[in-house]
Amino acid sequence: GLACPEPFAVTRSDICVIKYPDTVVDIVEPDLPPYSVIYPGPMLTTFPQHTVVGSTALLDIGNLLGSRGSLGFGG
Repeated sequence: GLACPEPFAVTRSDICVIKYPDTVVDIVEPDLPPYSVIYPGPMLTTFPQHTVVGSTALLDIGNLLGSRGSLGFGG
């Protein structure tokens, strides 16, 4: 009897929207009054993902160490 720990994965996906500022271009022509053209700034949407993959053995070690906090486990 070899006991193998169960694998686990925790994934979180967040939406991130960035709106860049508009670009204003001033146009001056000799025979016309000056005017401005506004180009809307681009909008960038990303979906960054954060994933932790491991095994339940890591959870057991964390519980075993308890408050000692060794190796980053514990509270």
